[in-house]
Amino acid sequence: MTEEIVEARETQALTARQVADYLQAHPDFFVDRDDLLLELTLPHKRGDTISLVERQVALLRERALDYRYQLNRLSENAKENEQLFEKMRLLVLSLLESKDLEQLIDTISDSLNHEFGIEFHSLMLFSDKPMSLPVRIEHNDVANMALGSLLSSGKAVSGQVTPAEMDFLFQEQSEKVGSVAIIPLNYSLIDPPQLGILALGSSDKEHFKAGMGTVFISYLGDVLSRVLARHMRS
Repeated sequence: MTEEIVEARETQALTARQVADYLQAHPDFFVDRDDLLLELTLPHKRGDTISLVERQVALLRERALDYRYQLNRLSENAKENEQLFEKMRLLVLSLLESKDLEQLIDTISDSLNHEFGIEFHSLMLFSDKPMSLPVRIEHNDVANMALGSLLSSGKAVSGQVTPAEMDFLFQEQSEKVGSVAIIPLNYSLIDPPQLGILALGSSDKEHFKAGMGTVFISYLGDVLSRVLARHMRS
């Protein structure tokens, strides 16, 4: 009698977690236990019951669909990146072939507008001397005072900026811009190394998100900085 009580208590103490752990450690437990499988049922969301095998098949089908979706998404991302790389390649070649600053400015503006479909962009060059160019010229100190860490970090960033920073970057268009990507243009082999800044804007507040990848725009900034340095020194 005492042994039966102890056995009953041990059975009651067996938790669902222990059962799950045991079945996971012995995946062949149901081999040659067809009668047990036939007795197992799982409640369905609608209140009906389905067999364990049916539930397994359903789960495997759902998992397969999820994997297929992920694979399709990866394929789409690969195609998008390939198209973006090709546009970037053509832009870089055009920048390298530019004969002077004016042609360089026209090239970057035309490409951003038509090839990349950028709604708003602002290219600003830093100089303490007046320059006759179709682009905005600002003194380095003025830009650093207005943009602070956006310039001093030297790294491309994206997302939201303060209203004052937005006004400085896009001026009369600032109220139309919802999110931005900012690319400092620096070249360490010249003094001062800060050459300017390129700001890209979208009316969509979610288009340029904080923390999004900046590989392509950083690459554009590196190339543009070097070409700018060449023309600004000549």
